[in-house]
Amino acid sequence: MRDLNALESFVVAAETLNFSLAAELRNTVQSAISAHVRKLEDELGCILFTRGRGRPMHLTPEGEAFVIYARRILGLSDEAVKAVRGARTLRRIRLGTTVTLAMSVVTQALRQFAQVEPDVQIHIQCERSDALLALLDAGEIDVAFMMDQGRRPGRDFVESTALVWVGVAEFDKTSAQEVPLVFLTDGRDLRGYAFEALDRVGRTGFLAHLSPHPIGVRAFVLAGLAITVMPQTAVVPPLVNLGSALELPRLKDVALSLYHDPRKAGQDVKLFSRAIHDQLATEV
Repeated sequence: MRDLNALESFVVAAETLNFSLAAELRNTVQSAISAHVRKLEDELGCILFTRGRGRPMHLTPEGEAFVIYARRILGLSDEAVKAVRGARTLRRIRLGTTVTLAMSVVTQALRQFAQVEPDVQIHIQCERSDALLALLDAGEIDVAFMMDQGRRPGRDFVESTALVWVGVAEFDKTSAQEVPLVFLTDGRDLRGYAFEALDRVGRTGFLAHLSPHPIGVRAFVLAGLAITVMPQTAVVPPLVNLGSALELPRLKDVALSLYHDPRKAGQDVKLFSRAIHDQLATEV
């Protein structure tokens, strides 16, 4: 059924049950409405309306069934046009970051950026830091925000932030002389920093739990079963810094950085990068 004009005439006629009124609503003449309906009836091989002198017009059973599909076809047509038009004007930033940063720094940066550029669509893809630069190089993301992977072209900024011991306020501090820890299954760097710091002051820690995903690590922390290590800037309620409360040693600083392809970085990317950098700066 390719004639959308005929379908529109049929739907309006079906809703008004009056060809004259349908013609008025369609800004045409009654004969055009009749011609559209006849065309559809010829294509379908059935009568869509019952019409007769002195008798009100009604949809036939075939007409009642077909009007449902006609509305769907017209609706899909409108949707397709809007989608194509929207795609032409869409401004989009594809951000790659870690789960931990997405749930903290990025959340605040999104709020700041949306106040300035509310029409830019943001796509967020969460991966480990060491996987994000490959996605950037492959053109699958526009921006990579993560723990720094070493200087290379396209680094917009690098900001130092302290690592801290993170848990919940309800964590049982009386039983924490031997510190229960939770890390990613392959999170060797942060795990190493933690045990190195504990060894330095003669404290004992043990690996209480592991998870292959940051959400799993967070679940153990939120349950009060263990503490973990993360950048200070990523600590948002209900997580808290337990370093002082547990008299734990200071951890090393780490660097957070943002990269983008300098050949493709437009004004939107630059503004978004600035929003993330501003959030880091407020934590310093």
